[in-house]
Amino acid sequence: MCTVSFLPKGGNDFILTSNRDEKESREIAISPKQYIHQHLKVVYPQDARAKGTWIAMSENGFSICLLNGGFMPHKSNPPYRKSRGVVLLDFFEFNNVNQFVINYDFKKIEPFTMIIVDYKSSLKLYEVRWDGKQAHLSVIDPKVSHIWSSVTLYTPEVSRERAVWFNEWKKSKLHGFEPEDVMEFHLTGGIGDKETDIMMRRAGAFTVSVAQIVKADKGVVMNYKDLIKTTNSVMSFALT
Repeated sequence: MCTVSFLPKGGNDFILTSNRDEKESREIAISPKQYIHQHLKVVYPQDARAKGTWIAMSENGFSICLLNGGFMPHKSNPPYRKSRGVVLLDFFEFNNVNQFVINYDFKKIEPFTMIIVDYKSSLKLYEVRWDGKQAHLSVIDPKVSHIWSSVTLYTPEVSRERAVWFNEWKKSKLHGFEPEDVMEFHLTGGIGDKETDIMMRRAGAFTVSVAQIVKADKGVVMNYKDLIKTTNSVMSFALT
């Protein structure tokens, strides 16, 4: 939920990948599985404490990813009405980005950024930022690759530097890239500085997992690498 990349693959296909950076004291997340929300099948890993999530894919053509913070760092001021990860799941009550932004009750929710991929018909990409006072909706070009870094962890300068790494990595893939290549970037990208590398480690916090949604002609699948339970295998989950 702290570093997210989006890479289009032509048509409605894409790769959406997220690193979750968390405090060492946070409970280990529950591995992805299929749930029912608003009569829809939704696959996501679950936060063991708040029961929300930071990344999810649904059977009706939406994939969503969450980052902490809106436009700038903020001072956390609990108690909040509900977890941001639960807000992500609440989106499935609407299944329409504009209606969600207009009608959802964001009051007393900690600031966040939500990346929404809509691939029901044509590929669409949206960014919703809640700054604690107002929800802001942006339509993003889905034909272009993007990377986001959480404003609560990374300064604008570091975020720009990480975007440079991302672009250099793309240029190095002269013959294209596969999901495992993107996963590798999310595990190794950087300059060897664990404070700012894509897979980060700081005092009391580190990257605990990498989750990836892959939309291809054959369907949509979630790949998940848990860096606490195991560092050697990637699990895959499909909508059934």
